[in-house]
Amino acid sequence: MGFAEDAVAEMFALSMRTRGKAIDKVSRGAKGEMPALHMLAVSSMPLTPGRISDALGVSPGRVSAILDRLEKKGMIVRETDPSNRRNVLVSVTDAGREADREAFTQMHDRFIRVFEHMGEEHTRQFLDRCKEFAGYMLDEGFPSPPEGPPCAL
Repeated sequence: MGFAEDAVAEMFALSMRTRGKAIDKVSRGAKGEMPALHMLAVSSMPLTPGRISDALGVSPGRVSAILDRLEKKGMIVRETDPSNRRNVLVSVTDAGREADREAFTQMHDRFIRVFEHMGEEHTRQFLDRCKEFAGYMLDEGFPSPPEGPPCAL
């Protein structure tokens, strides 16, 4: 196995070991609520569940469950669209906006602590590598992955 294969295996293993724990520390196990809440909090207008589903890349059923939980917590309201009664519009409440602000602050503070621990040089190197990696992932010049199911590791 070459270095790239080793790196992918290590990255996937690290991701699987830490992703859930890191997300839980920030969102306290909110099960997808925070991305949906944030999307609503920064939107200048109410959104349809379908728009939220498309933007988050999750199924409409998953969005419905997320919105149910947020509504029970008083963070969003769902109303019938007055211009098209077949549509539902979702808006954030003041409590939801405050929860989003608090989650952002917690995430920001956690990043600050991590970057301070890493030091300026390592943080800059890390960010440079992340930008480089993202550029490669988005580069249209790279060949598309082969059709079919992903390979097993």
